[in-house]
Amino acid sequence: MAEPKTEDAGFSSIEYVERVTSFLGAVSGWCREHGLTVERDTVTLNEELMAQYDAPSLHISKDGVLVAKILPVGSKIIGAQGRVDLIGRVTRHAFLFYVGKGPAFSTQTIVGGKTTASSSTPMLSGVDGDGWYWIEARVRRPKRVDESLFLDLLTDVSDYEF
Repeated sequence: MAEPKTEDAGFSSIEYVERVTSFLGAVSGWCREHGLTVERDTVTLNEELMAQYDAPSLHISKDGVLVAKILPVGSKIIGAQGRVDLIGRVTRHAFLFYVGKGPAFSTQTIVGGKTTASSSTPMLSGVDGDGWYWIEARVRRPKRVDESLFLDLLTDVSDYEF
């Protein structure tokens, strides 16, 4: 029986865990600045064709009451290179990690077996570099997750005002 692969197209679970760890570090700082308590934990992920691995998660509390948690979902996401979910008692929001300008449509013109022209068009406008993004559902516009957006989404999922 063959061992599961741990890397896919040059992308590994180690890179995903590093990205999640870095993001949770930023989120922890934003939460503490607003009087929230954060507690780190881990989740074991089992993705297809990859060895099982642990990724960090975060529990966010206010006055001893859990208001939300951030859980890693996986590194193998269609159109993205990772996903974490912000989950509260009201709803949830997905954050996707994009590299460069994000996913793109690519075309090639082949004449006589040779490529004569090729082009690439980003699928999403608003992705301007590596990072975690939230996609606004109504107009499908990605927004880079920063402190202000994170706090708005935390309010949305938890029904607490921050």
